[in-house]
Amino acid sequence: MRNSLKAILFGALSVIFSSGVYAEEHQHSEMNMAGDTSSQQIIKGTGVVKDIDLNSKKITISHEAIPEIGWPAMTMRFTFINADESITALKTGSHVDFSFIQQGNIALLKTIKITQS
Repeated sequence: MRNSLKAILFGALSVIFSSGVYAEEHQHSEMNMAGDTSSQQIIKGTGVVKDIDLNSKKITISHEAIPEIGWPAMTMRFTFINADESITALKTGSHVDFSFIQQGNIALLKTIKITQS
């Protein structure tokens, strides 16, 4: 009985300690990291600002079709990181050129610039 417990304990410890070795062998460089924007496509669009929510860091834009990614004209919310001058200068009804990257379900603004209508 005592030898059986030793064998079980030894087996369990072997599994626990060997799993760490395999975790270290994983090739993280091959993973698509959400925070790594260097390889993500920057998409450009044109539209009209419909709403600005500085608290939730969202801008609603009614944009023209974006054929390069197969999107029809639509109204949607874009997320921004910092409320810099390009964001605070916006007003509802501003005509804008903008660029963004797609991170899962989030369209993250990279640039936004007021244009003449």
